[in-house]
Amino acid sequence: MIGRCLILLLISYECIAQTYVGPSYQAMGQAGTALQGIYSLTANPAGLASLDHIAVNLGYQQHFLSADISTQAALLGGPTGLGVWGVMLRRYGIDGAYHDTKANFAFAKQFGPRLSIGMSASYHQLYVPAYLSAYSLSVDVGVQCHLGQGGTIGLQYTNVSRADYGSTVYSTIPSFVRVGFSYPLSTATFTVDVAYRRENRVGGHMGLAYWIGDILCLRGGLSVNPMQQHAGFGIRWYRFLFDTAATFHPRLGMSPQIGLGYAFQ
Repeated sequence: MIGRCLILLLISYECIAQTYVGPSYQAMGQAGTALQGIYSLTANPAGLASLDHIAVNLGYQQHFLSADISTQAALLGGPTGLGVWGVMLRRYGIDGAYHDTKANFAFAKQFGPRLSIGMSASYHQLYVPAYLSAYSLSVDVGVQCHLGQGGTIGLQYTNVSRADYGSTVYSTIPSFVRVGFSYPLSTATFTVDVAYRRENRVGGHMGLAYWIGDILCLRGGLSVNPMQQHAGFGIRWYRFLFDTAATFHPRLGMSPQIGLGYAFQ
């Protein structure tokens, strides 16, 4: 058990697990800075501004095909007269051994047809039974500029204040800046992100979503530093949404994820 906890902490330190994204974004190379929808709660909060109905999503991710290491997430968002709000609760860890919990509230607003701005405040808790319990607060901001012909440029700054758990805890809260671009084609959407982390690491993410009719969407993507391949699909049936994704790490293996959503229209 101690060995598994040490491995888990090292994984968190590399910011692989704590930067959870929704399954549709994961399948597209974890590139969501210039995309819109309820899963913007896991990426650029400005993307929430396009949400025109109440939506709820539940997600589950199994890391590296280990039954012990998993992520559970619940997302809820909807429009108001002032803007679009969203809340997310995410827990990552090993049952009975280690938990990394994040709860955040986001708000986004569209200013005219071209500009969207979003902000989210997050509560983080790190918990190891009978050993430690630490918490911290962080703030994320995001902007999206909507260009002609459907193109979008996005900017996301996660953990603006570089909050952490303190010097006594060997774990970090990811802090990074992302710039992204997305462009819709006739039946597909292409997106690309460039991310700069505070550890002076630059990563790239790109993905493609291809719709077959109005029901089935095939997705694929690639990310570098670390190099990973991504794939998945989505099914839209009436008001229900089902998304699945898998990330393939060359050394750690596959991390599958599923998501189930419902749109109140």
